Amino acid sequence: MMETCVTFTWMQFCNRLLEVTDNTEYADCVEHTLYNALFAAMKGDGTNIAKYTPLQGFRHEGEDQCGVHINCCNANGPRAFALIPHVAYQTRKGAAIVNLYGPSTADIALRKGLDVRLSQTTDYPLSGHVSLRVDPQRAAAFTLKLRIPGWSSHTEVSVNGQPVDGVAKGTYCSIERTWQPGDVVTVDFDMTCHLVQLNNMQAVTRGPIVFARDSRFHDGSVDEVVVIRHNNGTVQAQCAPGTFSWLQLTLPAQKSIFTHPFSSPQEVHLCDFASACNDWSLDTRYRVWLPKTLDVQTME
Repeated sequence: MMETCVTFTWMQFCNRLLEVTDNTEYADCVEHTLYNALFAAMKGDGTNIAKYTPLQGFRHEGEDQCGVHINCCNANGPRAFALIPHVAYQTRKGAAIVNLYGPSTADIALRKGLDVRLSQTTDYPLSGHVSLRVDPQRAAAFTLKLRIPGWSSHTEVSVNGQPVDGVAKGTYCSIERTWQPGDVVTVDFDMTCHLVQLNNMQAVTRGPIVFARDSRFHDGSVDEVVVIRHNNGTVQAQCAPGTFSWLQLTLPAQKSIFTHPFSSPQEVHLCDFASACNDWSLDTRYRVWLPKTLDVQTME
């Protein structure tokens, strides 16, 4: 939990390192930060930006500073949002680079006399499917580099329906060819839900998104002990647009102070961390790290 000022500074720092090193890990950090800490800092109606975004509790505005009705995070939050397009599309050494995914269009001056329009059609991160249309102003040879996130264990890329070989997570997929106006690149990321466990706590991630329980689901206390069903860290969950949230997960869990291998799981709902309690009401509460039921049979 850090101030939104730090969120912006961290994103800016990672982008500078990305530009210098071409290491996709820094773009992964920017994506993870913007989808979670940054988006969570903004109130749902867009009227305010929080100073802190803790992993449990409530969301609320920060205090006034310097005798005016504003604070440093209100000022730096918009700067972080303004940074997003500068990270999303870049050019280096004559290559067009796509670092972030989402519905968007960018006009890129790739080199003197050659402009390229890149247009993404996608509902990412609800699904992992991205359709990228490449429109150079004329047929031209250049390299298109696509960031393959480190969290996507298996990613498929194709150009005009033809698969691209050598796609690996945590790297750029570099496609060098003579591009024609209207060429289409499709990307399919692995959007498997994963369970993270630490200190008898559990958290759920899917793609770049961290999820949280929210009391507005009315499916039990967000602080109750649960055991989330998983298979070697993989959680079978359904992801859909939420009613009060951007994304909503429905997954199986045992909600009890006792564990039994044959007991039936119940449905538990989680929303994306950015949407958790984004109404800033003290009547709602959220939690990312969920306490795990102790199995007394395995305790020493």
